[in-house]
Amino acid sequence: TRKERTHRLCTRGGMLESFLQEPERLTDDDVMLLLKLIFHRQDTQELLKKLLEREKPETP
Repeated sequence: TRKERTHRLCTRGGMLESFLQEPERLTDDDVMLLLKLIFHRQDTQELLKKLLEREKPETP
């Protein structure tokens, strides 16, 4: 639902900011550059693939 998506975006945005030093000083472009570099790493791609291959939890 829209409410769940909004909650997920806020939660994950907060998680990201917790790893950034002085996040208020970074632009959106700065953060995008960091994310592109991180997610293009081979080890990151391998971990992401492994996480996505896990069995999906059943929804009630």
